[in-house]
Amino acid sequence: MKMYHDEKQWIWEEESFPDFVYQEVALESLYYKFGQLKMLASFLDRQSFGELTLDVLVDEALSTSAIEGEMLQRSSVRSSINKLLKLGLEEDYDDTPQSDALTEVLIDAKNNKEALTKERLCAWHAALFPTGRSGMKEIRIGAYRTDEETMRIVSGPWEKEKVHYVAPPAKDVEWLMEEFLVWVNTEDDTDTVYKAIVAHLYFVLIHPFDDGNGRIARAITDFILARAELASGNFYTISSVIYRVRKEYYAVLDEVCRHTGQNIDVWVQWFAKVIEASVDDTLKRVEAVTLKAKFWDRHRETALNARQKKVILKMLSALPEGFEGGMRVKKYMSISKTTRVTASRDLADLVEKGVMKHFGKGRGGYYVLDMYRV
Repeated sequence: MKMYHDEKQWIWEEESFPDFVYQEVALESLYYKFGQLKMLASFLDRQSFGELTLDVLVDEALSTSAIEGEMLQRSSVRSSINKLLKLGLEEDYDDTPQSDALTEVLIDAKNNKEALTKERLCAWHAALFPTGRSGMKEIRIGAYRTDEETMRIVSGPWEKEKVHYVAPPAKDVEWLMEEFLVWVNTEDDTDTVYKAIVAHLYFVLIHPFDDGNGRIARAITDFILARAELASGNFYTISSVIYRVRKEYYAVLDEVCRHTGQNIDVWVQWFAKVIEASVDDTLKRVEAVTLKAKFWDRHRETALNARQKKVILKMLSALPEGFEGGMRVKKYMSISKTTRVTASRDLADLVEKGVMKHFGKGRGGYYVLDMYRV
């Protein structure tokens, strides 16, 4: 394993740290889309508003955990969000202390505009690790790291590890974080988007906690953007985009954290695209939520049995991407736990009532929801 040495290798070792420099990128398209999102969200009815909030926050919670290799149950997260935000949506599952704690952190970051403080960050950290452990390892909870050992970010097998980053020593964390928090909370002429982008990197470079730094960095990004009220912080999920391109995420971090002066152009350019992609995703979700509302409005008086309702809800949950492969008789049987004869009869009934359309013949036949019938 390559070991740390006295020669300057990391961005924080520069005397000018953290006087980051970067070229501004075009943000007009991003701000336009934020405006679109804010306007469209204002037209949603209460039910649609709640569904959109729930879908976005569930993906946010699952993604920010999955980036760190931690997998949560979607059902538990849904239940936690529904309960904590009092959305009043029907829920069949129970929340867990772990899903409740993560949800509280996300909601606080996106909705609490009070100043970011050491106490608040430490409360977030404690919430992320309710057992006092990260996996099998016991870690310092709700407090900055104090270990005298060097904080290294590594990957690879034992004795063949690759060092991605060496963080500042623990003795410097307190004053580095004091400067960071003053900068975050000070209103200046820095564009909000740039501040959110830089804050994420700035925090990760300090790496103040034994674990959970990535999740908290993403929460800080959410906090800064939400505070500016570009659109509701509950309506877009940056973590979901990062999770999809996480190899790029770590590659860009690797490039920036190594000694390059204080130029962070590559990080700013990359992260601005991530934020825009997150808003694009939500604009598609808004369209899907609107389609669902119109669909149910058309079928308020349509007689549907419990099996049919269950299958329709399953198909609608796949929007905006759509239900892969369409609904087939075998899928219907599996979802509704019924026989082939009953499944075929139910599907034919849905076609007759204008709920679904049928395509193909024989074994190649499949059904899709008729979302656009006038």
